[in-house]
Amino acid sequence: PDINLILATGGPGMVKAAYSSGKPAIGVGAGNTPVVIDETADIKRAVASVLMSKTFDNGVICASEQSVVVVDSVYDAVRERFASHGGYMLQGQELKAVQNVILKNGALNAAIVGQPAYKIAELAGFSVPETTKILIGEVTVVDESEPFAHEKLSPTLAMYRAKDFEEAVEKAEKLVAMGGIG
Repeated sequence: PDINLILATGGPGMVKAAYSSGKPAIGVGAGNTPVVIDETADIKRAVASVLMSKTFDNGVICASEQSVVVVDSVYDAVRERFASHGGYMLQGQELKAVQNVILKNGALNAAIVGQPAYKIAELAGFSVPETTKILIGEVTVVDESEPFAHEKLSPTLAMYRAKDFEEAVEKAEKLVAMGGIG
C-alpha cells in the first residue's frame, strides 16, 4: 500500500507484472549494449572500463557491454590491450565452440550466465587460465545468426572491426535494434 512507483528491470514477464500491479510502473526490458572505440578514445581507459563492466558479477548486469565495435585505425591496439589485460582472444575452433554454447535452442544458454570465463571455456570443450577475465570473439556478422551478437550475460564479448566511425555507429545501432534498447 505504501508503494508509490515500481521500477521493473528484467524479462517481459516481470515488466508485465509491474504494469498490471495497479501502481505506477516503469519497465525496462532486454538490452544489447555495444560500445564504439575510435581513434579519439583513451584506449587504456576504454578497455579498462569494458573489462570492469564485463567482470563485475561475471557480466550478468544487463547494462554491461555485449560488443565492442572498433575502428580500423585503432583495432590492433585495442585488441592487444584486451589480450594483455585478461582478455582471451578466441581462435579457430575455440570461437566456434563458444558460439555453440552461447545459445541453446535459439535462446541464451542459462549454463553460461554469470559463469567465469574459464568455466565457459570448459563448457565449450577447451581450457583457458583461471585468471582469464573475458572470452573475446572477433566476429563480422551483425544479425541473429551470430551468437556473439546477442546479449550474453556472461564474461563473453563480441569484437567487431569497422572502417571508420560512421560504420562503427551503424553496426552499434544494428546490435541495439536486434537485442533491445532496454
